[in-house]
Amino acid sequence: MRQAMELIRDRAPELEMEGEMHIDAALDEKIRARLFPKNTLKGAANLLVMPNIDVANTALNTIKILANGQPIGPILMGIKESAHICTPTARPRTLVNLAAIAFSKARLFK
Repeated sequence: MRQAMELIRDRAPELEMEGEMHIDAALDEKIRARLFPKNTLKGAANLLVMPNIDVANTALNTIKILANGQPIGPILMGIKESAHICTPTARPRTLVNLAAIAFSKARLFK
């Protein structure tokens, strides 16, 4: 993780980012300020990197239920065509959102 941080900082120093921390500190500015007084983030993190798919799935589903949120994705990118992945718990709105993203991407990169 530290090596990745160094690479990103070298290539995109304008990005606002921090290193490893627990999710509560990443999402709560007050907790982060207490635990990491020299951190440079403002507000809540908008990208969370998880150590494996099981942790990522647990975090996604916990946040989705507690916040009554509507996630869009996951979307796998970086390959010739993107892959839009639907889970068995996907709501109709999720399918509509993914279809809209797929359609927009297809028109944008035509």
